Amino acid sequence: MDIYSPIRGKCTWWREIPSEEDAHDLRVKAPDKRVNCSCFVEGEYWIHRSADVPSDCPNARSCRYYIKHY
Repeated sequence: MDIYSPIRGKCTWWREIPSEEDAHDLRVKAPDKRVNCSCFVEGEYWIHRSADVPSDCPNARSCRYYIKHY
């Protein structure tokens, strides 16, 4: 299991983990590095470019476990 800590201003269950594949690839520029985003409870999983990571969980309005982390 990955280390989990809530991100301020986002859903408590949202987590972002940089892609291991892109971490050491010098051909991939910082904004294009992939970030694995997931909901810790629901098991939803998304992959975004670093520059396009959403400001909060895309399912914030429909998630029954949604709790904002301040």
